[in-house]
Amino acid sequence: MGEPAEDDVYLDEPWLHVRWDAGHGCVQSEWKGFANSAEFRAGLNKVLQAIREEHAIGYVSDTRKIKVIVQEDQKWATETLIPHMAAAGLKRMALVTAPSGLGKITVEEVVHMVNNKGLLLRTFDSKAAAMSWVRGD
Repeated sequence: MGEPAEDDVYLDEPWLHVRWDAGHGCVQSEWKGFANSAEFRAGLNKVLQAIREEHAIGYVSDTRKIKVIVQEDQKWATETLIPHMAAAGLKRMALVTAPSGLGKITVEEVVHMVNNKGLLLRTFDSKAAAMSWVRGD
């Protein structure tokens, strides 16, 4: 399949890479490290843009390198961002989490805060399992 075409990349910053994966029919993001609040929100707004533009029903986010998500950003993600993602047609969101650490705990806190009908949200320990679930395999 090779590398994605340049126009498939929505964001490529030191903290986050976001792209549309046409082969798997989903938006993918990979957190590369710490993102401050502005970077975190801007990055996730790019994900939302990709979901809207590609009419994506699946989203896989590799969060293994996230260090921490401050409470204000957790609240924003669960109360503002995720409802917008669901309204845009997203059905399944898979989060790949680290085996341990603060980042894993933080991501799981967000998962527990989400109670949004119409959007299934699960965590996985491998990207392959997350991709399979998002595709409905």
